[in-house]
Amino acid sequence: MAEIYNPGSVSQPLVIDDDDGYESLSGIKHELEEGHLLLEERFDVDDVFEVDEYGNEVNPFEELDQEYRAEGRLEGDLYEVIDLTEDADDNSATSRPRTATASDEDILQYWTLDDGLLLTPHMTVELRPSVDQEAIEFLRILSIVKITEPERTFAVLRGWGFRRSRNFQGCLPKKLNEVCLIAKMKTSDKRGWMEQALIDVDPRQVMMLRDLRMTNADFPDYRFNANEYHRLGKEMIKESGPLVCRWRKEEHRHPRTKAACEFAFVRLSEDEVDDRYRVKDAQMVNRWRGGVVPGGSHIPNRDSPGLVLDLEDEGSEQASDLQPGQRYTAADIFAGAGGASRGIERSGCRLLFSLDHWEPAARSLRRNFPGTHIYQKEVTDFVTEDLPPEHSYPDILHLSPPCQFWSPAHTVAGKDDEKNIAVLFSCTDLIKKLRPRVFTVEQTFGLVHDRFRLYFHTFLQGFTSHGYSLRYKILHLNQYGLAQTRRRLVIIGAGPGEKLPPFPPPTHSKTPEVDGLKPVVTPYQALLAIKRIKSGHPMHNLATVHRFDPPKRPWDPSKPVNTITCSGGQNYHWLGERQFTDLEYAVLQGFPRWHQFSETNVKKQIGNAFAPSVVRVLYEHLIRFLRKQDGVAGSNLPPSSSSGDSSPIAIPDSDEERDELQFLGLGGLGTKDQPMKLDDEEVEYLGESARGWSATMTGRWDGRREGVGRRTRCEARRYEVDADGWPEYREEDFMELDAGTMQDPVVIDWET
Repeated sequence: MAEIYNPGSVSQPLVIDDDDGYESLSGIKHELEEGHLLLEERFDVDDVFEVDEYGNEVNPFEELDQEYRAEGRLEGDLYEVIDLTEDADDNSATSRPRTATASDEDILQYWTLDDGLLLTPHMTVELRPSVDQEAIEFLRILSIVKITEPERTFAVLRGWGFRRSRNFQGCLPKKLNEVCLIAKMKTSDKRGWMEQALIDVDPRQVMMLRDLRMTNADFPDYRFNANEYHRLGKEMIKESGPLVCRWRKEEHRHPRTKAACEFAFVRLSEDEVDDRYRVKDAQMVNRWRGGVVPGGSHIPNRDSPGLVLDLEDEGSEQASDLQPGQRYTAADIFAGAGGASRGIERSGCRLLFSLDHWEPAARSLRRNFPGTHIYQKEVTDFVTEDLPPEHSYPDILHLSPPCQFWSPAHTVAGKDDEKNIAVLFSCTDLIKKLRPRVFTVEQTFGLVHDRFRLYFHTFLQGFTSHGYSLRYKILHLNQYGLAQTRRRLVIIGAGPGEKLPPFPPPTHSKTPEVDGLKPVVTPYQALLAIKRIKSGHPMHNLATVHRFDPPKRPWDPSKPVNTITCSGGQNYHWLGERQFTDLEYAVLQGFPRWHQFSETNVKKQIGNAFAPSVVRVLYEHLIRFLRKQDGVAGSNLPPSSSSGDSSPIAIPDSDEERDELQFLGLGGLGTKDQPMKLDDEEVEYLGESARGWSATMTGRWDGRREGVGRRTRCEARRYEVDADGWPEYREEDFMELDAGTMQDPVVIDWET
């Protein structure tokens, strides 16, 4: 007998769902059990894995994928692995992307089908079923076009295609009559998604008219009527009831390879939906997290809480100017030794707290962030505990769940595999508890492999089930200044009512003369930062470092090192005589040389870290994006450390080759209102000059005030190359000067 439900209301809607949700549990055992239930519930397992005669699914992991064993072979097929929609509709008889042709096009007011059905723009139609599971199921007609070609004339329905949300292999909640718009895009195409998403459909593929409601409201608002559901039944509602679109799936393809290289599930915003079904984005933010503080929720000496949007006034707000010292707040979960925490801090965010359960990592965190609260506990315990008010709702949240289980190098079951799976599923509870405006996730790219597709899609739905938009991509970190061949899966998410940030553009290139970017950082350049550290340093003792007998094959230090893992990743010093020291590994992993590590498991702490130098670029990008959304762009914005024109020294033109200082960190080019702030970690050596000079930063403050900031010092020294290929400086040959600003650049003139 069917259950009888009381009708809902706007304030307390009745949620009718053929796929009920789940109740969050906190313990690792419960998280793991719940996670497996989620895998079954959120993923159409029967459509993916075979079942035996009793209906039990066949274990898909009994035989390891041979391709997955080799990381180097994996990347070549990686985009095929994460390409959720392939090229299904490119050659489909049902639909095709709209492409520019030499044909003549005329816009028609209507089109009549053979059965007499009259079609006009702004109607939505259901298309005939296709054997292709990835095919478009519904089309909103935006125009009807008659196309005249030399050999034929025909009509197409041009518009946006949709597919049921349950048909996205678990990435979106499976809700009856909820659909998602499909937008296939090219990274080189500057047009917006509304134009790039247009497809052409043969009118003969139309089956019937449907009612489609595009809204940015939360589920289940604007869904079908509850009474109609009980009266007509599920199948009738599915076949003729109203459809609701709240999501858009973007697939970005590389212009040259045509391979998918970035994906996004985006909640529709108020300017993208039907007028009748529109909700203010600010009101959506208020419903989810109680409001925002434009410009950042950290304001020193603030007596009252920040701006809270009022639901009764439809979410209207007035952004104010930045207050002195105002910053966005952030938190780092699964922080390890503080790689992401360091990058977040150096980006200009106020780091509220970091969390890691591992004792050596927690000790490192306490050494490096004395002003930040360090939680040393399991994340499954953290999500059940009450937080102090100052730690609630950070503006930005970073998550780096343990990744060993998903790594291409992980081919043998480990004792922590089930725990790591459970922790992955706990991220949805973290999002629900902390409710950040924006979040980031860093993971091994192995998670997107077909072997783990079920887990990965369930992981994504842990965010989309709370209304978070997200985009994900595999980043090559050497394109962001890291001297490694390191690839990481990075996810950026945005809460209800928030715009979804793009990925930051690359800052470094193998062909800088073509791309206008900085040249990629080499291991040689990266390790110049520690050249002047004397042997005997706890992490850089050349007397005790392991040496090879016989020596290994030397390699070219202008080439990136292999990915640094917990064991070092088979890397060694380029002369082939010794291992890298722990300090060298840390610097190659993007840590500043002064970052401290606890005494045990140092190499593991380094190998597990999200490169701080890359995190800094990412979070500076997010800060600029949020300030633009908050209406405070240009007010006390930290200049980008990734700026293409970031040299603080102006070198005079000359026929002679000259070295120049290149600023890599906070401050960019200084101005009178925004003087630059430099330290010795924020320049890079660019090679020998014809006269044998190089320029490096000393990082010393001279103490003089200039406007609202201070000027730093730099020095240029003559050098000779020592036996190891390092520049050997002589103390008597140097000159010291103030670093310049945009209005008052410093000129190094070797002749004078």
